[in-house]
Amino acid sequence: MTIVATEVVKLVEDKTPAQISAIMKEVVSLLSEQDALGRWRELEAAFHKAWKTIHGASKITIVSAHELTKAASKALDEQANGAEVVTIVDNRLIGGAVIRLDNSRLDGSITGSLMRLKNAMYTEV
Repeated sequence: MTIVATEVVKLVEDKTPAQISAIMKEVVSLLSEQDALGRWRELEAAFHKAWKTIHGASKITIVSAHELTKAASKALDEQANGAEVVTIVDNRLIGGAVIRLDNSRLDGSITGSLMRLKNAMYTEV
């Protein structure tokens, strides 16, 4: 499945949504012919892994204290290189943002900074 996923990821680069849809229909037909439709979860995981290997990330989640500006959203989409981008507003963060790149987490929120300061103070005592 890894080889198939890698080739499909390469194939869909720079394609329109209609072209990608046609390619994916062909992939589903191929899976059906091979009696492998039951392995779709394995293929989905392989797609994410292949995308991450080729492009650096397959899913980017931004949790911020405030809604991103249109300019920031546009810049993020341009830099995402085709990765799925999810934005969430969580006012508990006070300010800043938490960024997830697939399984990596970067916490630049005020709440996260305060928690790290609290933990450091307890550790020092």
